[in-house]
Amino acid sequence: MKKILFITLLFTTTSIFAQKTIATVQDTDELTLNVKKLNQTYIENDFSLWNELFADNAEVLINSSKMDKQAVISGFKGHHSVFNNIQIPDITAETKYYKNGEIWTSEWFTWMGTGNKTGIRYSNGANFNYMWKDGKIVLLVCFFDTAALNMELAAQ
Repeated sequence: MKKILFITLLFTTTSIFAQKTIATVQDTDELTLNVKKLNQTYIENDFSLWNELFADNAEVLINSSKMDKQAVISGFKGHHSVFNNIQIPDITAETKYYKNGEIWTSEWFTWMGTGNKTGIRYSNGANFNYMWKDGKIVLLVCFFDTAALNMELAAQ
């Protein structure tokens, strides 16, 4: 009886803790490195790589506000007229290759910039998630606090 109880407990525990692999995660692959390059080119106010990597019909959601590729590039370019000394000092990024064929790169970083009107140095955490299809970004979902941008735009 003890053996049956032990075997049942062992099988139940093994079944509960067994995890099914649904994706492979990499952080030094080409897609992850390209996302990190997007940050560098953003800092340099050079959006040629953005134009190259984003599909023409890419959809972008920033804090649930929907826009297209050109609108997001224009908006991010506009940061350089509102802020100076823009930096992204730390980036964590990884690409997940799902068994169903989907590919997503996620990154977490701190954005920093000094307001041109107020002179205030801002620091803001962000999370960007890129969906890839045929080597192009087809969807970007971003989350970050817009308070710094709103404060600078409202400053007299």
